[in-house]
Amino acid sequence: MEMVNFRQFVVNAGALIFLCLTSVFTIFLPSVTDAATMLYVSDTTLEANLRSGTSQENRIIGMLKPGTQVTVVLEEDGWAKVTLEDGRTGWILRRYLSERPPWRVTAEKLATENEQLRAQVGTIKGGNQDLLQKNKELQKQVDLQQRELEKVSRNYEELKNSSTNYLNLKMAYENLQKGTRQSNAKLDKVEKAYGKLKTSTGIRWFLSGAGVLLLGWLLGSSVARLRRRRSSDYYKL
Repeated sequence: MEMVNFRQFVVNAGALIFLCLTSVFTIFLPSVTDAATMLYVSDTTLEANLRSGTSQENRIIGMLKPGTQVTVVLEEDGWAKVTLEDGRTGWILRRYLSERPPWRVTAEKLATENEQLRAQVGTIKGGNQDLLQKNKELQKQVDLQQRELEKVSRNYEELKNSSTNYLNLKMAYENLQKGTRQSNAKLDKVEKAYGKLKTSTGIRWFLSGAGVLLLGWLLGSSVARLRRRRSSDYYKL
């Protein structure tokens, strides 16, 4: 009887331990899954080496192009253990990973979307009046995409050139733009003032001319009356 009770105790204890382990795995496994991070191979390198371990001495098992999406499952001493979409797993230097897609990839995507919008615009141009309104809306989207594409392309070129004076040059460029806008504003004010002055000067010249004419007419009238009086006095004699 005691042996049976002991076996029953062992079975119950095993079941309890199993339930505890199941609960622990249920609670903590989602945390491990959530800890995985989706990152991109940055465009600070032409290709990033995927190695079998956390050392430059480890074997290269793949070459990853900028824009390649990876899942980071572990980070250690400046290295990141990643899993690729094809299931391969390896180690890559953490500095070659970025949270955003590379500018080049974004630029290519925007360029593709821009071409698609342009194709839609070309198709809609032959439509009726109802389609013309949609054409205008698409044209706005094209212009917006074009500006965004130019911005991303500039950012990509700036990043690719890795100019050490980028911030200073950008600040100087913005200051130059600001100065140009201020100069243009001052020029507009000067032109308006000049226009007002020119108008005022024309009015003064007009009034001066009119005054001269009026004065000449008055003098002429006075001289004529004086001559008539003299003639009248002469005949009276």
